[in-house]
Amino acid sequence: MRISIDRLHALYASVARVHGARDEEATIFADGLLRADMRGHHTQGLGLLPYLDELYEAGVMHFGRPITVERESSATALIDGHGGSGHVVGKKAMDIAIAKAESAGVGFVTVKRSGDYGMASNYALQALDRGMIGISMSTGPLLVAPWGGRDAYFCTNPLAIAVPSGERDPIVIDMATSAGSMGKVVLAARDGKRLDEKAVVDGEGVYTDDPLRVILNVMDRESRMSGALLPSGPKGFGMLLMVELLSALLSGERDWLGERPADPTGRAAYYAHTFIAISVSQFQDPAAFAAAADRMIATLTGSRPAQGFDAVRLPGGGAAATEREYRANGIQLRDEEWAMVERLAQKRGIPLA
Repeated sequence: MRISIDRLHALYASVARVHGARDEEATIFADGLLRADMRGHHTQGLGLLPYLDELYEAGVMHFGRPITVERESSATALIDGHGGSGHVVGKKAMDIAIAKAESAGVGFVTVKRSGDYGMASNYALQALDRGMIGISMSTGPLLVAPWGGRDAYFCTNPLAIAVPSGERDPIVIDMATSAGSMGKVVLAARDGKRLDEKAVVDGEGVYTDDPLRVILNVMDRESRMSGALLPSGPKGFGMLLMVELLSALLSGERDWLGERPADPTGRAAYYAHTFIAISVSQFQDPAAFAAAADRMIATLTGSRPAQGFDAVRLPGGGAAATEREYRANGIQLRDEEWAMVERLAQKRGIPLA
């Protein structure tokens, strides 16, 4: 089904207000979820909404919480989110990173005690919209086993990097450092499909490509698991560790004292983020940098594809094309996800007219 951008944005804002959001917070929350949908990342948009609703209802996240700067320099800041809405905390933290980059060239901000902030590239794109290079990373619920292990000790630890270009679509990387995001693994289980690789480990410690051996409720975006997700191989595990160190440990959110693996009946979480904004103008003339990026993109996408490929594609191009199409024609959604939202709206007394 297709739904208009305005209608979906209004729905998201209404859910936020049910949980006590002021108008500014409701707009930030709705903007973040909607941008994920528009770029085709529905597992961080509409598909994430019932889970976020649960977090607000359970008091894990709250609207109306202040963010405080605990430590600060001309280029850095450590922020306490006080259990606030991840989307709100994330936007304001990247605003601080951007402001610091404008004066110091680089802004590096870590955040502890936040909440689920949705699509990682939301915040990298926030810096990109100001002509800067943006980097965003986050931790969260314990879903992922270490490479070679079977018990979940980590989140999917997403990482996003956005680099400006000129006339061409910018290069935007938005990836889980696990072999697959939780949302994609659940969707594969729901559709009865195998994963592209052995991306999960079942309760017996067997690495497998069958998500149904791990996912207990295919209709739950954050289903409990009999097992865990896996890192994207040993290299992906290295990246996962770096996200953990640069966000959860650097912010002080997590100290690994007496650490235990995740329990399928109750999922521990460590919501910490890091945001980096880099001012291109401190290194190169922005116009020259954009022109060089355009030439690189044109050269690579115009080069000969290998057997089995129709073209060379760069990260971010597909999401940008999806966003243009959805802005023009409305957002394409899965029927069962909209049905979940209808149930949520009925529960919260939100009209869907």
